[in-house]
Amino acid sequence: MQVTIKSSIKGFRRAGMAHSNESVSHPDGTFTAAQIKQLQAEPRLTVTIKGDASATTDSSNSNSNPQGTVDAERIRGLVEHIASLDKENAALWKQDQTPKADAFPKGTTAEERAAAWEAFLESIENADQDGAAGTESTDQKTDME
Repeated sequence: MQVTIKSSIKGFRRAGMAHSNESVSHPDGTFTAAQIKQLQAEPRLTVTIKGDASATTDSSNSNSNPQGTVDAERIRGLVEHIASLDKENAALWKQDQTPKADAFPKGTTAEERAAAWEAFLESIENADQDGAAGTESTDQKTDME
């Protein structure tokens, strides 16, 4: 039975290994039955099982409870909060340059913090790409004149 796993958080660890935020297929025998149950129960992972006599099973976070879901609007607010943090205030940041838990509003879960940080990094990456694309367009216009 082949197990394909995709994590919502790059490098998230479960069942003895770090998982990618891109789908990765693992051959039969990579995981024990207990590990497969653990993987399927994890809301941060999408697990697809193919093979054997059983039909394809896609957990797609279907085993997560409503408390395990992350509200997109809440994440947008947290991303704005991260952007507003004083980058010079060492009391707000860990050594790895991620915000400390107490830098977030009270009641923010670890899952929300992780999702917000990933979204924040994506927004920076997208802004950098948009800026680079805008520069190319300007350069192309100048070359055409």
